[in-house]
Amino acid sequence: MMMQMTRGRVCMGRRRYQQSRPAGKPPQAKSPNGGLKTDRWQVCYDSRMAFAFHILGTSSSGNCSILESGGTRIMLDAGFQGPRLEASLAKLGLACAAVDAVLITHEHSDHCIGLAALLRQNPALKVFANRETARRIQGALKVKPDWQLFETGTTFEFRGLQITSIPIPHDAADPVGYAVDCPGEDGHHARRVTWLTDLGHATDVVRHHCALADILVLEANYDDEMLDLSKRPLHLKQRIRGNHGHLSNHAARDLLLGLREWQTSELFLGHLSKECNRTILVDEVMNAVRAHKGDLRVTVVDPLEDSPVSTW
Repeated sequence: MMMQMTRGRVCMGRRRYQQSRPAGKPPQAKSPNGGLKTDRWQVCYDSRMAFAFHILGTSSSGNCSILESGGTRIMLDAGFQGPRLEASLAKLGLACAAVDAVLITHEHSDHCIGLAALLRQNPALKVFANRETARRIQGALKVKPDWQLFETGTTFEFRGLQITSIPIPHDAADPVGYAVDCPGEDGHHARRVTWLTDLGHATDVVRHHCALADILVLEANYDDEMLDLSKRPLHLKQRIRGNHGHLSNHAARDLLLGLREWQTSELFLGHLSKECNRTILVDEVMNAVRAHKGDLRVTVVDPLEDSPVSTW
C-alpha cells in the first residue's frame, strides 16, 4: 500500500475509505467552498492536492467517480439517486456544490439518474455530453443544464484538463468513454485517467486508449457461466453478450493481453454485475494480466461495497 505525506496529512493510496472519525466525534461542518471541514481523524482529502481519483461506485446499479486535479473537481457520470449521491460525496468530505463539472458517458439511468439532484444543489454545474446524449437526457429533466456539447471523438479543455471523448460500442444513442489528461503539479508527473465501461467489444480505438492510460477503469461485467445459469431471459442474455452489450471477464482479460505496449500502472475493473459476476472470479481471470505486466496494480471494484475506492 502506498503512503504519501501531503501537506501534513497521511494519504493511503489505492484503498477504500474507512470511517472518517471514531464513535462519538461530532458531525462534520460544511466549509464555505461546499466541502466538509475535516479533522485529524479523517482519511486525507485535501482540495489543494495535485491529483486524486475516487470511484464512488461502478456497477449496473450506478456509476460515479470524482477526479481532482489542481483544485478542479470533475464527476464522471452521475448514476446515483440523490440521497446516495450525497452520502457518497460526504464520505470524501464533499457536497454537490463542490463539483465543477460532470462528464456523461450515455443516457442510461445507471450513468445519469443523479443529474437532476446534482443540478438542484449546484445549478451552475457544467454538464459535458455529446449532442444526442444531451437530447435524450434533457427530455427527463425539468431544468436545462449548462450543457457543454462536443463531437464524439474530439478533445476539449476544461480548466487545464484535456478531455478526450472515446466512441464505444454500446446500445445507447451515442455512448462514449473518456480519457482525462491531468497536468503535473508540485513535482508530480502528468497522468491520464481513462474510463471505459459499457462496451460490447474492444474496437481499435478502445485498444489505443487503453494502451495510453496511466490509470485505467475497464469493464468486466459478467462471468460467462454465471450469465448462462442466471434467470435472465434469453433476449437479455443475448443483448449483454452482443457486440453492443458488455465485456465479460475473459473479454476484458483478452483485450489487455492483446495490447503490445501499454503504460498503465493502475487498473480498476468495474461495472461488475451483482447477479452474474463475483470479484473473486474477476481477480482469478486477471492473474494472467498480472503475470503479463508485473508492475501493474490491479483492483476489482466490488459492486456490493458502498465505500469509495481511491488513488492518489
